[in-house]
Amino acid sequence: MSNIIIRSVLLNHILVSLLYTSILLSSVISMTSSAASLTISDNLVLRDIDDKAIEHGFFSQKKIIELSAGAHTLVLKYKDVFEDLDMAEERLVTSDYFVIKFTVENQQKLLLSTNKISNLSDAERFAQSPELTLFDEKKHSIVLVLQKLDDYELAKQVNNVLTRLTETEITPINVSTDNNKHENEQDFNDKVIEKVDVVPMLKYWWKKASDAEKEQFFDFAKLRK
Repeated sequence: MSNIIIRSVLLNHILVSLLYTSILLSSVISMTSSAASLTISDNLVLRDIDDKAIEHGFFSQKKIIELSAGAHTLVLKYKDVFEDLDMAEERLVTSDYFVIKFTVENQQKLLLSTNKISNLSDAERFAQSPELTLFDEKKHSIVLVLQKLDDYELAKQVNNVLTRLTETEITPINVSTDNNKHENEQDFNDKVIEKVDVVPMLKYWWKKASDAEKEQFFDFAKLRK
């Protein structure tokens, strides 16, 4: 009888161990399947991933990276060498750093590359106005947003300001009379201005404004002189 009990206990332990192992393997497989391997073409230099700098070796640059599911932001620049037929020499063409944004869903492999660049003229045009393509393992195009680095960093500054304002929990007080309401709104505006780095905010909203809105601002500025 005791042998039967011992065997039963051992069997239960084995079954539990197998169950835990199965759960662990399933979670590992799930984590692996949710990640995508991104390959970057040789003429692109990666600097940042999701606002974190990438460390490169002295003789090599990172061209394959693993990305989890979700939104991602990459900072890159174009860099390549072409022959200048007029000067009979090679020319290095480099763009300014720019930003791309995209979302990884259930893709397993992604390829980020430039449009076809055949000669020096193509390279110089691309450096002034980059265009990239992003495809998955099935050759399906992935939507990406391309942005100038200055615009991206400016937007980050504005978002940081708004975050700080939210954290301070400055809210205007609702009151019954119009005079008190105006005074409290003015007090709220003054407190906000004290906490805002004005120049980035002005630049950000200026770029967002339409031509008509810019004209309205000019009219406002003239009245304030």
